[in-house]
Amino acid sequence: MQLAFFFDQTRCTGCYTCVVACKDWHDVPAGPASWMRVATIERGKYPHPFVAFLSTPCYHCAEPACVPACPVDAISKRKEDG
Repeated sequence: MQLAFFFDQTRCTGCYTCVVACKDWHDVPAGPASWMRVATIERGKYPHPFVAFLSTPCYHCAEPACVPACPVDAISKRKEDG
């Protein structure tokens, strides 16, 4: 049973590689529909703006394509407990 993913928000660059890998793995056509989502969070004002990215995976894959696809290892999943 898939319990959770670990997402390191400090590593995510918002490249959407995880979303593309998920769509490719599940044969989801091009467009906005996806099992995996990455939200862009913008805070602060000039001269101190802040941008962060938040990944929201689907949690249903035993071996998700998004985990090895991430170029900065922002997403991980332990085999022993999902």
